[in-house]
Amino acid sequence: MNLRRPGFLASIGLVALLTACQSPPRPASSPVAEDAGTLAARALSAGRYAEAIELYRRALAESPDKVGLHYGLGVASSQLDRRDDTIRAFRWVVQYGPENATEVEAARQWLLRAGALPPVLAATTTSSQSDQERQAGNASLEGRAVFADAGQAAQPMQRMQLFLVGQPDSPTKEERYNLRTDETGSFKFPNVIPGPYKLTNRVAGQPTWRLRVELKPSETKVLELTPSNSIASQDDFPEHQVQAKE
Repeated sequence: MNLRRPGFLASIGLVALLTACQSPPRPASSPVAEDAGTLAARALSAGRYAEAIELYRRALAESPDKVGLHYGLGVASSQLDRRDDTIRAFRWVVQYGPENATEVEAARQWLLRAGALPPVLAATTTSSQSDQERQAGNASLEGRAVFADAGQAAQPMQRMQLFLVGQPDSPTKEERYNLRTDETGSFKFPNVIPGPYKLTNRVAGQPTWRLRVELKPSETKVLELTPSNSIASQDDFPEHQVQAKE
């Protein structure tokens, strides 16, 4: 597939530019250094795609949860035919961006055209939906999330987003699943490729849970999320906490 289809890329490029350049102009009397995200959007608009990529990556190192930065990185990468980088950036946008955001829809359309939109990203899975038909050999992970502040009774974590992230150097390294708990705090990932995962409720900032989960072929695993295995008591990925502080 030609990653640089003129009509489509022109439209998503405009979205990226508008997303990153919404701050008002600064007074000429008090110049302030522009941030990397603004410089990246300017480079993208000017067709300096390699420069834009480096600037977007620099901006993401400081603000890893900004959808507009991931989207701009995907647009710049697509212009240089960097398919893998484009897919990675646009998948992040579709998975973690606001559902009705223009960037999310544009990224989704690009991935669909490229045949690179995994079924798990085509629609958000929720616990209230009927179970998907599990593919042969795949696993499922289900449970309930409850939490309580000190001295308070435990309450179900309603409509909380959960992320199941495949681990590097493993068969699941490209796998990502996300859902929201239901009104009772219950959740179910019904059709998961076996292997090692990180289960967490935040992809940026301080999570409540950060657990390592190993799913075996055809396994149905039950995992309750409670204060006893929250990050205050159990953190299976402490190196991520160190990186966040840096």
